[in-house]
Amino acid sequence: MLAVAALGSLISTPALAVQIELTPVMVKDTTALLKAKGFNCPIVKMVSAKPASARGNVVKVWCGPDDGTDNVFGDFQYRLTFRPDGGVEVAEW
Repeated sequence: MLAVAALGSLISTPALAVQIELTPVMVKDTTALLKAKGFNCPIVKMVSAKPASARGNVVKVWCGPDDGTDNVFGDFQYRLTFRPDGGVEVAEW
């Protein structure tokens, strides 16, 4: 889960959404985090940084089929909030 923490550290309160370049380890760990929280995410395909909230830094995550394509599920996304205490909150967007 170190890659998920690295994902949180890449965020610096952007004014607009900024797509984050994902490493294979970040994809694996973020997918595992979503699955551990009970969400159906075959594989993380895309992540963008959003403006920080009162709870911490926010990223929007798109999942997709684990088929080697860039296809994403367009009808639902996830919100990861990286809290100052090191925790991560996961919710539907």
